Amino acid sequence: MIPQSFPGEYADDHGAEPVTWRFEPLAGTPMLGFEIHSTVRGVGVCGGDFDSLEPVDAPAAVEAGLFLDAFGALTACVLTGDLPCTLEGPAGEQLFPIRFAVELREGEAPRREPVIRLSIDLEGQTFSVVDDRFEDGLLRLAAALPDGFRFRSCLTCLFSDYSPAGNPLLGIRCHRDDRAQYLAMTGKRDYWSVPMTEEVPETYLCGEFEPRVRGTGYRG
Repeated sequence: MIPQSFPGEYADDHGAEPVTWRFEPLAGTPMLGFEIHSTVRGVGVCGGDFDSLEPVDAPAAVEAGLFLDAFGALTACVLTGDLPCTLEGPAGEQLFPIRFAVELREGEAPRREPVIRLSIDLEGQTFSVVDDRFEDGLLRLAAALPDGFRFRSCLTCLFSDYSPAGNPLLGIRCHRDDRAQYLAMTGKRDYWSVPMTEEVPETYLCGEFEPRVRGTGYRG
């Protein structure tokens, strides 16, 4: 995965400020995943998902007025941003921002609906959905696109899938380095033995993309 940066905003009861979100691969670790990084009110934050972002300096975060839950992660705030995503359309491949808002409520389960709002502007229209995971929200958003448009990203790639054990708020598993074994699997039991190349955001796109064929892999 190549690191990505894109604009966003952090907002809570104390106010709002622009931020820059960064997706960075966990290079050199057995996790083969990615982390989200940013700086909010002068305090660095990072984590494996938008609902588990922790400050690198907790006392500084409290002093800056950031709200932290019992696990030390950001809460009682709204995180927004413009996820870069490639779409295929009548004019060919184009990069469009997908606007997201992740609502983290103090005292509530972080994935209690509604959590995620997604929208995209196309041909003078705004298409919007509300869901509790990027996976389902992006699939619904893709289904709502005008005729002739479709996502070209890891979400719609032939070699991507989700773990039968459950999936996070953001992130999908890539199997491009063991595509033959992945494409040959016939069920949940087979999936566990397929090596994972890496975990990436659903909107990511690499040079080995192939359109997904319905019924492929564990998720179908």
